[in-house]
Amino acid sequence: MTPNDIEVLLHYHVSQSVHPRINAPAVKDAIQKWVSEGILIQDMETEIYRTSYRGSVLVKMLCDTPMPIKVWSDPRG
Repeated sequence: MTPNDIEVLLHYHVSQSVHPRINAPAVKDAIQKWVSEGILIQDMETEIYRTSYRGSVLVKMLCDTPMPIKVWSDPRG
């Protein structure tokens, strides 16, 4: 999963508009990947993508990821 893949996923999770970089090969590849994995669904009438239930769960999981914390450790063990 690349940052571009995540950005495409988030775009279609919150927006019903066409992706602003829809003609970029990386965006097309990400859409195809998410559709083949059942993360995005294409509405056949409008041809707009939206997240499936599985996609919504993935977005929630990404949003629930905690921020990294700095930890000091003794290099001697």
